[in-house]
Amino acid sequence: MNSTAQHPGTDHPRPEAGFRDASFHDLFMDCCRFGPAPTRSRELFVLAVTALLLALIFAIAQPAMGFVIAASVIVAAYMGVRWIIGIRTRWAA
Repeated sequence: MNSTAQHPGTDHPRPEAGFRDASFHDLFMDCCRFGPAPTRSRELFVLAVTALLLALIFAIAQPAMGFVIAASVIVAAYMGVRWIIGIRTRWAA
């Protein structure tokens, strides 16, 4: 769903689809974008997918423990910034 789509007969924009109503494409695009997802539930989905992918990469590559810690801290900081931006701009009600 696109946030610019209109309800029939009104001038109000349609709200962004939540996690349950979002298509697979919408969820995939949320994972690919740099900024936060349109809704909190979709951002939580992005956090979970990111954690699973990071764990999978670490399990396959088996890098040094220092690298695992450094990469995990960087990814956690990035996801934290995404969450803060979402709280302050996109999800403020």
